[in-house]
Amino acid sequence: MNVLILTDFSQVATNAAKYGIHLFKDMPANFYLFNFDKFDPGEDVILNSTDNQTEAVENLYKHFKELQSYSTNEEHCFKAVFSEDNLVNATRKFVAEKRIDLIVMGAAGKDSIKNTILGNHTFEIIRKIKCNLLAVPEECLYIIPQKLILPIDYSASFDNGLFKFFEHPGITNNAAITVMEIADNSLANTHHQNPRELVFDYLKSENVKFVEIDEKYIHNRRLLQDVQKKYDMIVILGKNLNVCERFLDVKCGVCADVTNKLPILVLHG
Repeated sequence: MNVLILTDFSQVATNAAKYGIHLFKDMPANFYLFNFDKFDPGEDVILNSTDNQTEAVENLYKHFKELQSYSTNEEHCFKAVFSEDNLVNATRKFVAEKRIDLIVMGAAGKDSIKNTILGNHTFEIIRKIKCNLLAVPEECLYIIPQKLILPIDYSASFDNGLFKFFEHPGITNNAAITVMEIADNSLANTHHQNPRELVFDYLKSENVKFVEIDEKYIHNRRLLQDVQKKYDMIVILGKNLNVCERFLDVKCGVCADVTNKLPILVLHG
């Protein structure tokens, strides 16, 4: 498992990194700590710039060592990486070069609009880079994800490859998945195949159940409140742009006056 942790050394980024390490605590993993600020290289640090980067040396070293000490798995390998390229370009290149399986980053920073589901940077990475991504809120505490909710509206073409991420042992621990189908009459004739069979044949039927919700309730505050109480993780399919826009939009998301404390796993396949 190759995991790319995007960090600016903020509290939300640190919490996300620790959540990711804990998620893979029982399996071998390579963790790449990727920073877009200045730092001075040390042991196990890959340097992609020759400019003076002493300003963030202490932050990087402290963060790097903290994450190493947080891991209890001897098969966890940590490396720190710096790039002066912009966030999207640098991330896209590194994802391809290292065959990254998952990007981990904070869901929203302190400069984000209050109660926004995702910050601008996280939303941009989801939209522009086709790699599985885990966005973790600052107040999110790690628990074994046993109950997942997956909102979907079947507005795009899907394939079973989207769920390959669940093949990695120990990630979801055979978690129960609730598929929340968003009823939208305008999409009723988009696919002639049974969408449930088209998308979810891959998953074990005994672990999956379906519930329907009318599209008009997407921005009802009670929806997100109920999700917070009943589930451990929100899963969204990256190809399902309609759901991404309605649930994760930077300005409002599913409901801007409710705080989301659940990690959001976006699957791109």
